[in-house]
Amino acid sequence: MNFNNIYVFDFQIKSFLFSLLISVITILTPIKAFLIICSLFVGADTVFGIYTTIKLNGLKSFRSNLLFNVVVKTFFYMGAIVLAYLIDKHIFEGSIMGVNLLITKAITLLWCYIELKSLNQTSMKLGNKSLWVLVKDMFNKGKEFKKDLGDIINNNDNQEIEE
Repeated sequence: MNFNNIYVFDFQIKSFLFSLLISVITILTPIKAFLIICSLFVGADTVFGIYTTIKLNGLKSFRSNLLFNVVVKTFFYMGAIVLAYLIDKHIFEGSIMGVNLLITKAITLLWCYIELKSLNQTSMKLGNKSLWVLVKDMFNKGKEFKKDLGDIINNNDNQEIEE
């Protein structure tokens, strides 16, 4: 066999694989934000889980073989988002009830909610308040601040009118 033929065959395979990769990237471009958001949530949950394990049980308790589950979970999440996108795009022609990529958005929101719930449980293992309680408290403080700010503005307006 001639080495030139092997080189040409190798070049053709590389060219085909490169073209295939570019095609897949082009198809997935509209949902890259969904994929990135989901990846960030999974990454945050993983990092926080590792931190909690080390903080509660020490460095010896951390085992890297459990990190393989992160790969499987991320692959499953990304696959579901891509499948939802393909369903949105090719079955529902891009929109349902006037909302573009509704199924894709719903699936991404579901996975992010699951990861947020996991983050909340991990945080509560460290003795922190529930995330939902913290958000509720933040909204209540925001309402109080808005009311106080409104009172200050109204008092300044009343003082200017009296003068």
